[in-house]
Amino acid sequence: MTFLKKTIVFPSMFLAFAAATLILWADVASAHSMFIQSGRHRVSEGKKTPLFFCYGHHFPVDDGVRRKKLALVKVYDPSGKGTDITLRDETCLQSYMVEYDAPGAYVLAAETNPGFYTKWVDRKGRDRSTIKPMSAIVDKASKILKSLYSKQYAKSYVRCGEPDGKYQARVGMPLELVPMQDPTALRVGDVLTLQVYHDGKPYKGTGQWDATYGGYSTEAEDMALPRVSAEGDTIKVPFNHSGRWFIRYFIKTDAPEDKKQEYFQLKQTATLVVLVPNERKQPHPGH
Repeated sequence: MTFLKKTIVFPSMFLAFAAATLILWADVASAHSMFIQSGRHRVSEGKKTPLFFCYGHHFPVDDGVRRKKLALVKVYDPSGKGTDITLRDETCLQSYMVEYDAPGAYVLAAETNPGFYTKWVDRKGRDRSTIKPMSAIVDKASKILKSLYSKQYAKSYVRCGEPDGKYQARVGMPLELVPMQDPTALRVGDVLTLQVYHDGKPYKGTGQWDATYGGYSTEAEDMALPRVSAEGDTIKVPFNHSGRWFIRYFIKTDAPEDKKQEYFQLKQTATLVVLVPNERKQPHPGH
């Protein structure tokens, strides 16, 4: 695991501080993650079922999403045609009915508008955090512990009818997890290979990923597959349990020179939700 060591000091106003501040992994809980899901991930032709979001740290549902947080939500049909969802101006699960009127694999996709997250220490030594850039709190801070500019990209798959091996692997997000096998035909014991694309090309750098499934834990950020580092453009996710799985992958890059007064790093996160079904455990009830 790679730790971030960054401190910004304001010498004209404050005493000098140590060269760096260690940012622990546990601080991940301060930044919400976004996942797009479907009420059902397998539907019959002509069926309507809602899409909705998880925004936070408890899967499958946590906080509501503000309208202005979402840049777009799209549904791609089996032909690859994308349809924009008109969003309501409120904070909610942003749930919308989607009609699956043709057989094949559909892609649900969403992007956030970028936002800031800054963790800092005030003049009385108290830990503080804000969704503003560093420049907004520079006069109040003795130390900046972390400052991120965050963008998120979420994707999920829904199968209408029976799997046929055909699916749209990429939809063109700036950071995207691209399945190398049919994500609508997974089974317990499968290992899903995902290729990471960044700005339209396979990503060759370092990222971090983790994954879990619904029901694994009621605790925040308690993941079935804890976070690990990944080098290069491929990650492999083993499915040892049935359920609705989500996978999260992120990268961080240093701020460009003209943005270093606003944030330390750009953080981009891509998430993917897929269904790993189980066989029916009880007989159908009689009518």
